[in-house]
Amino acid sequence: MIERNAARVTQPGISLKPGANDGLNYNIAIVGFNRIGYNLYKHKDGFLRKKQRIVGFINEYPLTQDIPLVNMPNLLGDISRLHQIVQEHRIQKIIIALDPQDFHKVHEVIEHCERENVRYELVSDLYDVVYGHAFSQIFRDISRSWEFGPRRIFDFLVSSLLFLLFLPSWILIALAIKLDSRGPVLYSQERVGKKGKIFRIFKFRSMHVDAEKFTGPQLASANDPRITRVGRFLRKTRLDELPQLINVIKGDMSLIGPRPERPYFVEKYRREIPFYINRLEVKPGVTGLAQVETGYDETIDDVRIKLKYDLQYIDKRDSIRLNLKILFKTLWVVLTAKGV
Repeated sequence: MIERNAARVTQPGISLKPGANDGLNYNIAIVGFNRIGYNLYKHKDGFLRKKQRIVGFINEYPLTQDIPLVNMPNLLGDISRLHQIVQEHRIQKIIIALDPQDFHKVHEVIEHCERENVRYELVSDLYDVVYGHAFSQIFRDISRSWEFGPRRIFDFLVSSLLFLLFLPSWILIALAIKLDSRGPVLYSQERVGKKGKIFRIFKFRSMHVDAEKFTGPQLASANDPRITRVGRFLRKTRLDELPQLINVIKGDMSLIGPRPERPYFVEKYRREIPFYINRLEVKPGVTGLAQVETGYDETIDDVRIKLKYDLQYIDKRDSIRLNLKILFKTLWVVLTAKGV
């Protein structure tokens, strides 16, 4: 029997005392008292490491009757009580087991986690619902060397080298931007990163100030009047992307990956384009297969075409040959100004 107004729902045979932590266990809580969360818990042996344990669930949606709740551990409380839950149960990590297409809810939970300075991971139910894979598949690459080891070192070293190498050109670019139009040299904007994490991207300003003040977010077009004269050159050479090296050094981005998109467009496209959310499986990149093979997005059909390239890269991202090909093509675009 489930007491819906109770602070906790217990599972027979499991003893979870409030605040229980012997200093050796790594306590994890799952946000999502739902079928996604249940499947994740059922396959917990496929991803939990030594001394890690799932303390219980944090509820974000109203409870439903279509899952065997009796087989689930403690309901710790509502997401609004995250501060108390983290303190009481000494939670060290949150797994967000919500529908990734419910972007606003996911974003809300992420904001809660960041306010409490607690680690979090976003689990996609697409593996379970669309592809029919077991939930343990989601974590099959937890120790993937290229993604979590050498790749990060490669990104950091190369982006730091490129930052220093191109630093003198920043002065010339900044001067050209200031002489061409009023406004700041750099601008930052919210973008969606890996697993839906929001971060601020840095770029050289290529548009007039307040270009979208009255229109709202829009895709750029071939002869977009919002783009300045200098901005048009920067876009053709991709030099407007140089400040994103800062994002790579910080760890928000990788040198190679899907283009980071604004939250507005992620929300729009995930509703209109199947599997668009799969782009968030990896860190976004300064350059990428879609970026070097196509131009800037002008229509939703362009976005669909780019998605095919993005998914192709994600599937083969461990290929050294493919990554080198993308880097050389990017260099060619910069040197020849062949960008769109």
